[in-house]
Amino acid sequence: MAKKIIRITHEPSDTFFRNLCISAILPIVSIFYISTSLSQTVENPLEIYMSPLETTLAPGQSSALTITFRIPRGFWLGDNDRSARIPSATVIDLQKQKYFIFEKPLFPEPEVRGVPVHLGITRVFTGEIKVIVPYKITEDAPPGDYTIVAKITYTPGLNAGHLTTHVHEPYSTTVTVVSKSSDSSVNIPKPSRGPVPSDYFVQESRLNLPQPMKTMFHTWDENGPFAKFLHRLFIDPENHGKHIQTVWHPFVGSTENNGQSIGGAIALMNVTREGIMTGTFDIRGYSNENVGGTVAVDVVSCPAAYANYWFSAQLSDDRNLQVHFHNENLTLGKNDRFGYELQVDAFQDPRYRFFGLGGNTDEEDETNYTHEEFGGVLDLYWLPANNIRFSVGGKIRSVDVKRGADRLADELPFTINEARFLNVAGIRGATIVGERVNIVYDGRNQEFTPSAGIYVKLTAEYNQVTSDPKPVSNYGRISVDLRKYYSTVDQKFTLLLRNGWTFTTSENIPFFDQATLGGEASLRAFDVGRFYGQHAVFGSVELRYQAMHKVIMGFPMDLEIAPFLDFGQVFNSTDFEGEFNLNPGLSIRVLNRPNIGIVANGAIGQDGIVFTGGVSLPF
Repeated sequence: MAKKIIRITHEPSDTFFRNLCISAILPIVSIFYISTSLSQTVENPLEIYMSPLETTLAPGQSSALTITFRIPRGFWLGDNDRSARIPSATVIDLQKQKYFIFEKPLFPEPEVRGVPVHLGITRVFTGEIKVIVPYKITEDAPPGDYTIVAKITYTPGLNAGHLTTHVHEPYSTTVTVVSKSSDSSVNIPKPSRGPVPSDYFVQESRLNLPQPMKTMFHTWDENGPFAKFLHRLFIDPENHGKHIQTVWHPFVGSTENNGQSIGGAIALMNVTREGIMTGTFDIRGYSNENVGGTVAVDVVSCPAAYANYWFSAQLSDDRNLQVHFHNENLTLGKNDRFGYELQVDAFQDPRYRFFGLGGNTDEEDETNYTHEEFGGVLDLYWLPANNIRFSVGGKIRSVDVKRGADRLADELPFTINEARFLNVAGIRGATIVGERVNIVYDGRNQEFTPSAGIYVKLTAEYNQVTSDPKPVSNYGRISVDLRKYYSTVDQKFTLLLRNGWTFTTSENIPFFDQATLGGEASLRAFDVGRFYGQHAVFGSVELRYQAMHKVIMGFPMDLEIAPFLDFGQVFNSTDFEGEFNLNPGLSIRVLNRPNIGIVANGAIGQDGIVFTGGVSLPF
C-alpha cells in the first residue's frame, strides 16, 4: 500500500503588523505589492514532509515517522543540539497523543564545517535529511484514525549568516489503528542524508505590479551596461545570480545635531535570487534645516562574509561637504589567514556640537562649530587560529575647528568665540599620528545581526601630536569593546550585553581625540560627541524581540522591538564628575538578514528624548 503523505502549509500567526512602511529604503506603496507564489523562496526555502512507515497498525505495535527536510543548494540547517546557536538548533516536538508513545527524534550525523574567516567550526545539515521518530501504540488504543502533529523549529542559513527562524511550524499525518494486524513488527530504518538535485535552488519572488509602480520598481536588464557597472561596483563575482532592483522612496531624518531633513531618494539594490540584499546604491536629494539643500550618495556592499564596504558622500548649501569610506576584508591569503580594515574620512560639517569637557556638562553648555577633518585608520590583520585576530596599524587625524553653521547662529554660540573654551586642548585644531595594535576574539554566529556568541576587542594606541601648539607631545590609549549575545532556540528573543572602557594617559590631549560618549553605538540618549573626557565607561542591556516577519516587495524583512538601558560616563584620573547616566530607551530594527538593516533608537536622558539611527550594517 502506498504511504499517504500530508503536508500542512504553515501560515504566520502574527496579524497585528499586516503591513510595514520603511521610509528610509522602501516606499509606502510597497504594501500593495503582489508576488507570484513559488514553492521555494527565501521566506520558505525548505521542503518538509512527514509520513508514517505504516499507515495501519494495531495496539501494542511499534513503528516510526519519517520527517524529510529537502534543503536547497547553498543553504544549511543547524543540528539537533538544543544548546546550539551557531547556527541555531533544529528542534522537532511531537504533540502529545494519548495512545502514542513517541521516542526522541533520531537525526543523521551532521557535517562538520569551518565557519568563514576562521570563526570556529559548526555542525550543519545539507542536502536531503531523513529524521526518524520511533513510536509505540499503547495496548488500550481503540480503533480509529489518529492525527499526528509535529511542530518544527528551524533556522535556514547561508555562509553569510542565518535567516529568519521558523517557529513551531506544524506538519501532520494520519495513522489508522485497527483491532488486529497480520504483521507483528515493523523494520525501523536508520536516519540518513543524501544529495538534492543540482538545480534545486531557492527561487526569487517575482513582483507583479501595475503601472506606474512597475516603472518605479524597475528591474534592470542584467545584460545591459548599467547593471554590469553596478555589479562591478558591488564587487560581485562572475555567475553571481543577482539582479538590480530600483526602489523610489521618501527620505525623512531627524537627529539632535543634524536637524530635520525631508526629501526623496532612489535606491538601486543588489539582490540575490533568494531576495537577500547584499548591497545598495542610494541617491538622495533633501532639505536640511541646518545646512539647506543637500545631495547625498550612500553605497553599501557585502559580497561575502567579513568582506564589505560602505561609502558616503554629502554636499550642502552651507559648507557641509563629506566623504567617508570604510572597507573590511578578512578573506585574503591562503585559507583566509590575512585581512585589513580601512577607514578614510575627508569632510567639513558645520553642525558639530561641543559642551565642554567632563561628565558634568549640561544642555545649557551647548555650542556649535564646523569640524574639518582629513584622516584615516588602517589595520592589517592576521588570523592565526579559530576566532582569534591580531592586527597592527596606524591612524592620522588632521582636524580644524571653525565657525559653525550660519542657520544656527541665532540659536547657539560658536565654540571658537567662547572664552571658557580658549584653553581647551585642540580647540583651534590639531594633527595626531598614531600607531595601534588590536587583539580580537570573535565568537559570534555572524558579523551582522548576530544572535549568539561573544565578541571582545582590545585596542592599544600610542599617539603623537605633530602640530603646534602641543598641549602634550604623546599619549597612550587603551580601549575594550565587549559584547555577549544570548538567544532562545526559536530566535524570538536575543539578549545583548555590552560593556566598553577607554583609558588615556593624559588629560591634555586634543578634545576631539579624547574618550567620548554619545550616538547610536554608545549612549543613545545623546547625539555624537555629547561627552568628552580622559576616560569613559559604557554599558548596555538590550532585549530584542522579533515581533514580525513579512515579505515586502519580495524582500524577507524582520521587525525587532528592543527595549534597552544604556549607562555610562566620562571621567578623569582623579575625579568622577557629574551625573552617571542611566538612559532607558526603545530600538526598532527592520532587518533584511543577514546583512542590511534600518535601525531607529529613541532614548531618554538629561537633555530630553533623543533619536538616533539610520540604514546600517547592524551589530
